[in-house]
Amino acid sequence: MKKILMPLLGFAMTTMVACSSDSGKLSAADSSSSAESSASVVAVDYSLGRAMNARLGRGINLGNSWDSKSYSGDVPDEPYNYGYNDDLDAGWGNPIKDGDFEIIKNAGFNSVRIPVRWQHNSNPTTHEVNPERLSGVMEDVQLAIDQGLAVIVDFHWYQEMMDAANNYTNDPTTYEAEKTHFLAIWTQVATALNTFPDSMLVLEIMNEPTIKDATVLNDVMLSAYNVIRSAAPGKTIMFESYHAAKFGDLGALQLPQDGNIIFSGHYYEPYTYTHEGLGYTCAGDETYSTTATTDFPKYVALAQSLYPDVNGGHIPMNMGEFGVAAGARSQCGADNGPSEKYWALWTKKTIAVAEKYDISWTYWAFTKVSGFEAYDRYNNVWYSGILDALFQN
Repeated sequence: MKKILMPLLGFAMTTMVACSSDSGKLSAADSSSSAESSASVVAVDYSLGRAMNARLGRGINLGNSWDSKSYSGDVPDEPYNYGYNDDLDAGWGNPIKDGDFEIIKNAGFNSVRIPVRWQHNSNPTTHEVNPERLSGVMEDVQLAIDQGLAVIVDFHWYQEMMDAANNYTNDPTTYEAEKTHFLAIWTQVATALNTFPDSMLVLEIMNEPTIKDATVLNDVMLSAYNVIRSAAPGKTIMFESYHAAKFGDLGALQLPQDGNIIFSGHYYEPYTYTHEGLGYTCAGDETYSTTATTDFPKYVALAQSLYPDVNGGHIPMNMGEFGVAAGARSQCGADNGPSEKYWALWTKKTIAVAEKYDISWTYWAFTKVSGFEAYDRYNNVWYSGILDALFQN
């Protein structure tokens, strides 16, 4: 654990973290380098986090469902679209079905990740999360657990928080107000989800942070960590770093001295290949490349140097999203996007090296996710070759 020697705004530190008291302001500059260089390293017993990470094992995301939103008419001009009765997990036409969890379990997965846009339809005054959203997510968590699947529940697509954090210097009042809303929602969600067994549920603070300043990022993350840990004392808590959850940015985080946490990164390298047709040129297999075998040893070495485990090793690590939009599923079309052959090769190499280092993973994603889907919802079958690539032994 690296002790925090920088000031953090707006919350009382109740964990084993040391803070200076010389200032109450966040800097505007990216502070990851100074934060890392000023911190000391203390080994932590990550036995609890390691056990939960092993239980997560091989997982799959249920994306474009509870993280969706839709508008079928005039949308009220209210923060978070409060008062607008949207379609909940069917906002993008991809609702989770009760039988999906049995399909996923029978395929050989150990866990699911459920992305949730918790702020959507929340009350901007009372900070109450939409009760139908909360009850619906809880129903799905129970269905997953009933199948023996461990569950990661995350806070997805919180653009309001990102925007406020990135404008902190010019408008700290809006930032503090947004953070208050964020923490209030997490308090409700963590309290409700704490009814599920500690051994079956992970709470992930925020998906793919795009907060540019490391000090602000840590203020957001550690503030949320404190309220989650207070509401759910025995739950494993998952952290991501900035630049949209890059493994290599672990050094920007100032993690608490807590053995029941996991660090998660997302891996789509190189985007020119994995995201063809999604902002990148359709070039078929011409852009194929994989550097996983050299990337992951660097990530592991970084984790070992910054967050060592007293038992040997390092903080538990998870690959929370990865995949390639390929084949007939590709936005480029079957003839212009990545081929099934090279999709499988990229996937196999990425998973092989992750599992070599005991990194759990959750594939992006189950179905109807812009070309990344593993399951054909229309024909109710797994796409050809998908499971062979995902499960190599």
